Amino acid sequence: MIFKDYIRRWVQLDPVRFHGLHADMISARMGMTLEQYLWRTVRVALLSGVLLAVIGYFASLFLSFQVTTGKAGITNVFNIQMPVLFNQVYPAEYIQALVVVAAFLIGAYAGYALMLRLPAIEKGSRSIKINLTLHNAVAYMYAMRRGGAQLMTIFISLSDRANIYGEVALEFRQIVRDAEFFGYDVVSAIRHLSETTPSEKLKMFLEDLLSVIESGGDMAEFLSTRVRLYQEEARFEQRQ
Repeated sequence: MIFKDYIRRWVQLDPVRFHGLHADMISARMGMTLEQYLWRTVRVALLSGVLLAVIGYFASLFLSFQVTTGKAGITNVFNIQMPVLFNQVYPAEYIQALVVVAAFLIGAYAGYALMLRLPAIEKGSRSIKINLTLHNAVAYMYAMRRGGAQLMTIFISLSDRANIYGEVALEFRQIVRDAEFFGYDVVSAIRHLSETTPSEKLKMFLEDLLSVIESGGDMAEFLSTRVRLYQEEARFEQRQ
C-alpha cells in the first residue's frame, strides 16, 4: 500500500513524463489505470531482477568451480597481473557478489524498460489488425445503412460481431459504451474514439464520418465511396 501511494505521488509530481505511456495504454485497451500499470511494472522489474540475479549467481558459481578445479581450460596467455582484490583468500566471493548485483540491476532495468514499451507494442499490433478488417466493417455499415438502419443501431450491430470483424468491432464497442453508459451523444462518442484509436486509418474514417454527420451529408453515399476506396487498397496490399 505504501508503494502504491508512492507511485501515485510520483505520477502526480511529473504527469508529463507518463503522458505518452498513458495514451498508449488507452489505445491498447489495457483495462487499468496508469498507477496500477506502474505498480505492476515495478513488481515485474523486481521479479526479473531477482530471477537474473539467481541465474548470475549459479553461473558465477559454476564458472568459479571450473576455474578452481582447472576444468575450464582458461589460461592467462598475456600474463596479466590480476588486481589485488582477487588475490585475497576468498576471491570467488567478491566476483560472485559483483555478478549478482550487476545481474539484478540489468534484469530490473530490462523488465522495467520492456513493461514501459509493452503498451506501444500492443497499440501497434491492434492498429494492424484494425486496418486489415476495416474495409469489411465499412461494407457492413454501408449495407445496414442502405437498409435504413440508424447510425447507433449500426454501431451496436457491428460491435456485437467481434468474432467476424475482430478489433474493428471492439473499437466500435467503445462508441456504444460511451453512449449507453457514460451519457455521450453519438457525435461525442465518435470523436472520443477517433482520439483514442491506435489506427490512423480508422481515425481518418471517423473524422470524415463526423464531417458528414455535422454537415448533414448523405451517409450512404459516403460509406459507398469508402467501401470502394478500401476495397481497392485491400486488393493493392494483397498484390504487394
